[in-house]
Amino acid sequence: MTTRIAGLTYATLPTAPTVCHECIWWQSREGRTVEKRRWVTDAEDAWGAWGTVYHDDDRRLLGSMQYGPAALFPRAAELPAGPPSDDAVLVTCAYLADPSKPWVMQSLFLTAIGDARDKGARALEAFADAYPE
Repeated sequence: MTTRIAGLTYATLPTAPTVCHECIWWQSREGRTVEKRRWVTDAEDAWGAWGTVYHDDDRRLLGSMQYGPAALFPRAAELPAGPPSDDAVLVTCAYLADPSKPWVMQSLFLTAIGDARDKGARALEAFADAYPE
C-alpha cells in the first residue's frame, strides 16, 4: 500500500474529515464568526496550503492536520497557553482516522515541520483542545 499526502486547500477540503468542512473554531475569536470560504482564500493567498490531508491508494482518509502562521488562527490567542509566538507555525488540528496507524500522525507532523522550515518559520507550536467523546 502506498499513501498520498496532499496540501489542505479549498480544492482538497472535501477529502478531509467532515468535521473540518465548515469548522471555523480556530479561525475565529470567541463570539465572532468567520466565513470559511473567505478564510480559506485569505489563508491560501498568504501561506498556500494550510495543512495536509493523507489518503491511501484506495482514497480512504488516514488523517489530516491543519497548520499555518499563528496569525491565521486568532482563537489561539484566547487560550490559556496562548498567545503563540508571532514567528511560529501553529498546528491547530490533527485528525487520525485509525488509531491502529499512529505512524500517520508522525508523517503528518514531519510534513508540517518540513513545510514550516521551507517557509522560513522559526518555530512550530501546537495547541490542543479535546472534543468530547
